[in-house]
This record gives sequence, C-alpha cells and structure tokens, in this order.
Amino acid sequence: MRKSLFRLAALSTLLTLALSSVVNAHVRVVPEEAPADSYEVFTVRVPSEKEIPTTGIRVEVPEGFIVSRVEPVPGWNYEFEEEAGVVRAITWSGGEIGETEFQQFDVQGKTPAEPGEYAWNAFQTYEGGEVVEWIGPEDSEEPASIVRVGEAGAESGSQGAAPQESSPKDLPGTATAPIAAYGGLGFGALALVVALLALLRRGKR
Repeated sequence: MRKSLFRLAALSTLLTLALSSVVNAHVRVVPEEAPADSYEVFTVRVPSEKEIPTTGIRVEVPEGFIVSRVEPVPGWNYEFEEEAGVVRAITWSGGEIGETEFQQFDVQGKTPAEPGEYAWNAFQTYEGGEVVEWIGPEDSEEPASIVRVGEAGAESGSQGAAPQESSPKDLPGTATAPIAAYGGLGFGALALVVALLALLRRGKR
C-alpha cells in the first residue's frame, strides 16, 4: 500500500513538472549563442500564455549589439527607440497573437566585440493592458532571454556576412524550429506520462 502511495505521489510530481515544462514557454531570442563581432539574424519568439491575445512586445537591445534592420511582419508595426543613433529598443504593435499561437520577429545586426552573456529584456503586453516583464534571472518565473556571445571566429552560419547579404528567409528551419521545439516538449511529456503509468500498474500486480 505504501509503495503504491509513493508511486502515485511520484507520478503526480513528475506530471506537474512535465506539464509545466510545456506551458511555461516564454519570450526567447535565438540563436542563444553567437560569435563576437559577427553579423547575425536574431529571432524574437513570442508565445501567448493567457486566454487573451498578446497585442504588443517591446524588446530592449543589450549594450554592444548593433541593430541595423528588422524584417516586416504582416499586420504588425514596429518602432525603434534610439540613443545617439543606436537602437536601444524595438516595439512591435498593431497585431495579435492568440492563446494557442506564437509569433516571430526577425532582427538583423552585429554582436558585441566583447564575449559574455547578454540579457534581452522583453515586455509582453496583453489585451486590456496587462504587461508581463521578462527581465528576471534564468531560474525565475519570468526570465530574460540570454544570448551568449563567444570568442570571435567561432562557427556561425551568418558570421562574416555583410548585413545586406543575409536574410531571415535564407536561414533553413527559421519557421519550423519553434514548432519542433514546442512539439518536442509535448511529445516528451506524453512519453513520460505513459512510462509512469506503466510503472504504477506494474507496482499494483
């Protein structure tokens, strides 16, 4: 009896962890690693996590990153916030991201010359005006997305390319990567559930 109760408690805990890993998706900037002093296309990936749609997203560009342009997204407007001619933040508005949807916003620019970890703070606005601030540390409930800049010369698909020559459309998997990522989480959680249920049934025999 005690073994069954222990297995049931373990199953409940693991199910909670598995499901939370699926639903706790947050605003991310990818790729999460890039070489220093290189031209890159960064994707701001914004999933909606509430029953009301996301209506805006503001992302702060970390010190040292040079943003040169963005790719237009149908239905969305964008606005730069500049300081001494350098883009310090970008706001997208005018569109909607539904409860079961996500949206990608591509930004082209150059990474800092200094290696390190750089936080991209994001502010997600929902219908009605509620704002979720993704500015916390990595282990928090609302973490900022971190881009790790490595030594110059490290491998990168877009390293060394001039800004006008690289395009988000030329990068393989740009559109399918998020689907694979979130789908993989879902299948992983399902596999864990099946395995734990089998373990629980075996313990009852």
